[in-house]
Amino acid sequence: MPWKRASEPEDEMMPELDADKLDTIMEGLITQAGVDHETRPMVVMTAAAMPDPKEINYDFLLACVLSTLDLYVESDYTVVFFASGAKYNPGWSWVWKAYRSLSRKYRKNLKKLYIVHSSLFSKILVTMAGAVISPKFFRKIQYAKTLSDLAQYIPITQINIAPEVYKENLKYEKTITLPEEQQHAAVFRVPLDELIGPKTSGAGIPRPLRDCADYIRSDGLDIEGLFRRSPNSVLLRQAQDAYNRGHPVTLSSFGDPHLAAVLFKIFFHELPEPLFPESTYNIIRRCPPASSDPNDTAAINYIRDEILPALSENGSYVLAYALHLLHDVSLHSANNRMDATNLAICLSPNLVRSRNPGIDVQMCQIPTQPVQSPPGTPTPRAPTGSSPSTLGMVLKICIERYFEIFDEYDLDASTLTASRSSHSLPQSVPSTLVHDNEDDIDDADLIMTVETSPSMKTGTQRKFVPGHRRNETKDSEVSLGSLLSDSGETTIDGHAVNAAIAKATALPGRSPRSTLGRTASQKSAASGVETTGMMASGFFTPPSHPSSPKKETERNL
Repeated sequence: MPWKRASEPEDEMMPELDADKLDTIMEGLITQAGVDHETRPMVVMTAAAMPDPKEINYDFLLACVLSTLDLYVESDYTVVFFASGAKYNPGWSWVWKAYRSLSRKYRKNLKKLYIVHSSLFSKILVTMAGAVISPKFFRKIQYAKTLSDLAQYIPITQINIAPEVYKENLKYEKTITLPEEQQHAAVFRVPLDELIGPKTSGAGIPRPLRDCADYIRSDGLDIEGLFRRSPNSVLLRQAQDAYNRGHPVTLSSFGDPHLAAVLFKIFFHELPEPLFPESTYNIIRRCPPASSDPNDTAAINYIRDEILPALSENGSYVLAYALHLLHDVSLHSANNRMDATNLAICLSPNLVRSRNPGIDVQMCQIPTQPVQSPPGTPTPRAPTGSSPSTLGMVLKICIERYFEIFDEYDLDASTLTASRSSHSLPQSVPSTLVHDNEDDIDDADLIMTVETSPSMKTGTQRKFVPGHRRNETKDSEVSLGSLLSDSGETTIDGHAVNAAIAKATALPGRSPRSTLGRTASQKSAASGVETTGMMASGFFTPPSHPSSPKKETERNL
């Protein structure tokens, strides 16, 4: 029964609660979410985040809530209460105690209380409270049956809505409709040049890709079947729609790295123009075959000099960002069973789209034997003694030898932490993974299963200048290799570095420790690009990895 009093253990029986756990509880229970249409701060409370009373004393929790409210009650404020989805409801005595704890300033300065998805518990609570609460306070209460209704009163795109609230809202409406003034430019199914802008240097990575990569690196690198298994389709759609509406999204609140991985693939799958258009197919087919010899750089050179320059400027940078994540995932293949081959198989179908689906299937294969072209399709000339190369093979090489191919791409320093180690790739583990959740989406159009081939070893590094940067002066093209060619000591960012130590980072089998190039000097103002959410403190949060490239270089060297 929803109004049944929850058990509240005595203080001496309460387990010790560390500060991190308390912060997690409070961030889910009460947050600040921008301002309403009258510039009053909005405080959001979510009943679904009420913790187990066996884990925390509710009297102590009340003190924490009041302490948070103290930040806003000195002036007018608005409260949004998501009433449904709670596993634990407090007892009536605690509710009465909470109301009595609200001094006059809390009640007077509260200008509006929005109750969304009102549950039986909340309805009974408000009805019974009518005997002691003044009629003036009741006039401040506004019920909203759906999130679309709530959007008529406040700008809900400023609210980081919990997954439990989205699931509850689906009981009343399939689609959330926003007023015209709140409609946000979508980030899915939008051309990269429109989403990022005409120029980029890594700072313009679209927000869904950046959020997914950050979450996977923090919580998902060891998850088995990452990028292959499917998440809950309902939550996946809600997360995608939230991005398109401009909502702040915290992927960790969904608690499923598979959701982030599939969302990552969907972004590429729904691009109006695929990352590798049909015009690049013949260029890809002429790529030299992969070699297990770390000193054989023919394929590396061809990818850098022919394939990447054939892509758009924004496309090549987004591809570099995506493959960097997949490289990090492949380093954990002993645990997640996703080596470079499996990852290339999962990603490649989302990067191609032509008038002939049969050709697309052919391009996504990773051949261990000659690839059969679809009937009626001429087979392009390939290097002597080899079958035509495929995009799957090219992606496999890029994942395994990432830093040799993309060393000149100036991505955000926060993405360059997980994989820059001196060890070689772990032994890959081939796997056959099955779906075990009836609610999972059909991911057949996002992945395809083909025969795998052995992993390649990491090789050496050579300097590469993307096609759209070849007309620049040589003075601006600084690479690790050119710095190491100097005698004696090398100076990097004003610090002297012994050449012997610097050269050790470029030995075969080791990943380079630093990427030296031009740093980002300009960020795109286009919609959907690199946005951070507003948290309980009411301020924009800094990136999760604030270290600068300069500090990272000094630390590694």
